[in-house]
Amino acid sequence: MSRLRRQRQAQASAENDRRKTREVIGGIAIDCVLALSPAVAPMPVRVRWSLWWLCFTAFVFLVQLLIPTLGKIALKWRVLISIILCFAFAASMWPVAKSQWREEMAAVLVGDLTGAGAAISDDKPHGFPMLQVGETTWVMTPNGVADIFPFFPDSGVRIEWGLRGPLFSTHVRDRNGNLVAEVTRNHWRVYPLYSAEKNYTEDALEVEDSAGHVVLQVRISPDRIRLQGEWWDTQGNGIRLVGVRPPAPGGSLVVRLNRQNQSTESLVQPIFQYPSRDHWGEFQP
Repeated sequence: MSRLRRQRQAQASAENDRRKTREVIGGIAIDCVLALSPAVAPMPVRVRWSLWWLCFTAFVFLVQLLIPTLGKIALKWRVLISIILCFAFAASMWPVAKSQWREEMAAVLVGDLTGAGAAISDDKPHGFPMLQVGETTWVMTPNGVADIFPFFPDSGVRIEWGLRGPLFSTHVRDRNGNLVAEVTRNHWRVYPLYSAEKNYTEDALEVEDSAGHVVLQVRISPDRIRLQGEWWDTQGNGIRLVGVRPPAPGGSLVVRLNRQNQSTESLVQPIFQYPSRDHWGEFQP
C-alpha cells in the first residue's frame, strides 16, 4: 500500500513539475510577445524602453524557475545576480534609448516655453516685461501697449505678464507668406512644411524657414524676453529685428525686407547647434 502511495505521489509530483514547466514556458512566450509589442506599436520612447526593461526583468525571473539547478543557488545570490543583470541591461541599452529619446524630442512640433498659460487679467496696471533685441533693451511702462510691434495685420509681436512670468505671442511667416511658426502666450507650434529646422529648450525656441534662415529666436527670462527674427506679410514685405554682431558696436537693427532684397548680410545668427536630432537642446559653444 505504501509503495502504491509513493508511486501516486511521484506521479503527482511529476505532473506538478510538468504543469509548472508549461506555465513558465507560457510565461516566457507571453513575455517575448510583450517585448515585441513596443517595436511595432507606436508609443513614446520612455514607455517603450520601460516596457522592455520590465520584460527583461520578468524573463530573468522566469528563467530561474525554468532551470531547476538554479534553484539550488542561495536566494540572496540569485537576487543579487538578477539585480546585476537588470542593471547591466539598462546600462548597455542607455545610449540607444537616450539617442532615440533625443530624436523624438527634436521632432516635436508643439510645445510650451516656461511660464506658458493665462495672462494676468485683473484690470490693474502691471506694466510689461522688458524686451531685448541684441544689446538693445526696451523698458515698457505701465501705460504701454501689449502689441508692441504690430508689423502687419496678421503678423506682429505681443508681450504681457502672465500668472507665471512673461508671455510672448507672434505669428511668423516666410517671404512667400506661408506660416512657419506661431506662439500664443508661450505655447508654440512649428509648421514643418515651411520650416527646415528648429531647436528648443524649456525657455528658448529657434525656428528656421525653408531657406535655412533663422526667422524666430526667442528666450524667456524672469524679467524679459530676448527676441530676434523676421516677420513678413502675404505681399512680400518684411521686417527683421537683429542684434548687431561684433566687431561693430553693440545694439540692434530694424531691417526692411522685400522679395528682391533679403539683406542676407544681416541674418539672425543661430544660438542652437544643428541638426537638432543630434543636438537637441544644445546651444552654440
